Amino acid sequence: MSEATLSRRSMLLALGEALLCFGCAKRSQSARPLRVAAAADVEPVFSALTEPFRQKTGREVVLSFAASGVLSRQLEHGAPFDLFVSASREHIDRLHKKGRLVPGSIREYARGQLAIWTAGDGPLPQSLTELGSSHGLRIAVANPEHAPYGQAAVAALRTLGVFDALKRRLIYAENVRQAQQFAESGNADVAIIARSLAGRSGRFVEVPIGLHPAIVQTLAVVIGGDELAASEFADQLFASDGRRLLRESGFLPPAPP
Repeated sequence: MSEATLSRRSMLLALGEALLCFGCAKRSQSARPLRVAAAADVEPVFSALTEPFRQKTGREVVLSFAASGVLSRQLEHGAPFDLFVSASREHIDRLHKKGRLVPGSIREYARGQLAIWTAGDGPLPQSLTELGSSHGLRIAVANPEHAPYGQAAVAALRTLGVFDALKRRLIYAENVRQAQQFAESGNADVAIIARSLAGRSGRFVEVPIGLHPAIVQTLAVVIGGDELAASEFADQLFASDGRRLLRESGFLPPAPP
């Protein structure tokens, strides 16, 4: 057998092994759960989307909820997620510039709203202005250093000129869900949280969206994960059932392009 023939056989063997390894990697990836990093405010919506996706694809979904800024830092340092769902366009854009997100996968899917919420029958101020004139109420908000809803809450309080009067009574939580839990447990009297979380229990009053910068809910597929499945899961938000879930949870439609 000639040296040229041996060389061709070696090349073909190497190519076959590479294709086999690639196929095994793809099968392994499709067998594991889809990993979604999502802002805490979308918990009701995304929890409802996992079962239809599993029925359609046979694929389990693992949801990790936290403040958008916290998840953004995890992704920046290589956390193994497939899809990032943020309550802020800013975090998405920063990760995109760092090469962590699939070009062309960035989509705005809704605008968020704030709500003043209480768990029980206690006082519920009917506006942020009334909240500012209340005495003694402890107010839970998401930490504005990394939570978009916390940033929006502080901005709204500053717009109305009541932040200075309230700042000593603000209790900062890691995210909007934890702010709600503070009010549920009695560690706070009211919470300024996402409207999407407020409708599940207790009582709430919506905060006008003109009091703070827009909360632009945005998602993107993460480079290096299961990009096809992540995109398919995200597509559910833009279908009729997904739009209904967003609307019923208190999200507003995304701004026109």
